[in-house]
Amino acid sequence: MQPDEQQQREVISPNQLAEYLGCGRSSAYQLLRSGQIPSFKLGRLRRIRRRDVDRYVAELVEEGRTR
Repeated sequence: MQPDEQQQREVISPNQLAEYLGCGRSSAYQLLRSGQIPSFKLGRLRRIRRRDVDRYVAELVEEGRTR
């Protein structure tokens, strides 16, 4: 596997985040702005680690179980 292919799976864009979560782009950016999902800038581009997204989703699922 090429390093670029591995990075594509580990780091995603806000548009890919919205697609992954099934929400709108504005909602994805709101999650990033609020810090609910950590992100970082790579030059001018905002990027998100997939493991942070998976952690966020797992927390939502767990929160739903405890309600």
